[in-house]
Amino acid sequence: MTRYEILLNLGENFVKLVGKNLIPVHVLDWKVYYEAYLKETEYHKKHFKKVRKTHMIQLIAENYNITERTMFNVVSFMEGK
Repeated sequence: MTRYEILLNLGENFVKLVGKNLIPVHVLDWKVYYEAYLKETEYHKKHFKKVRKTHMIQLIAENYNITERTMFNVVSFMEGK
């Protein structure tokens, strides 16, 4: 089970934990970035032959005005166990 799956399982409790400062607020931002990454991944799987992780990370980083390194860290964090 990845960290992202755990955050999804927390559901409404996740927002409560962020509100109580038990989970850092940036994790909420990272969740949004990662969901955009997953959406872009699904789009690329449907319309292109090859899914290019680096290209998708560049797109998301540009859309949210964050660095590519930050986006790589987000993906690594969310896919970690």
